[in-house]
Amino acid sequence: MVIKVLFFDTSALLKMFVEENGTPNVKWLTSPDTKVSKSLHFVMNQQVCSEFAAKVEHFAKIGKISEERADRIRRIFTHYYKVSYFRVIGQGIVSNTKSEISIDAITEDLTLIRGKNDWDGLIFQSIVNALAFMGPNPILVTCDGPFGRKVSSKGYRVINPEKQSLDEIRAAIV
Repeated sequence: MVIKVLFFDTSALLKMFVEENGTPNVKWLTSPDTKVSKSLHFVMNQQVCSEFAAKVEHFAKIGKISEERADRIRRIFTHYYKVSYFRVIGQGIVSNTKSEISIDAITEDLTLIRGKNDWDGLIFQSIVNALAFMGPNPILVTCDGPFGRKVSSKGYRVINPEKQSLDEIRAAIV
């Protein structure tokens, strides 16, 4: 059985903890049963970890979640998901057969705008450099439609838990 690598960005990861559109799909996808039965390996990078923490803080500040819930989410994420359930990867190259792609090249290639959406470049850089040894096999899990379309246009598979049905997600990880 082939292991499938799913790279989660912040928009999808948040749905594990905060009830939003797409939450049921993310919870199914990240459940231990699905992870094992579908041979899934979950990854994210430090950029996602930082964005996640900032977003949880923001949700507590605006009252979307209570401060107690935010503390619980941070604890569970930091002490379990970040160290055991997901693998945190970097941006550097992990391939002997491919050249490392710089963040400047990625920003230009994806037509990202500095200060607006260029942080997405760090996510894509992890996919193409740190997961380069896997070829086009890594799957991006994102609820950011424009970013997902850009990554898809580069030949990578994308799962959007907000837009896709559970059947479509199942088909994507076969």
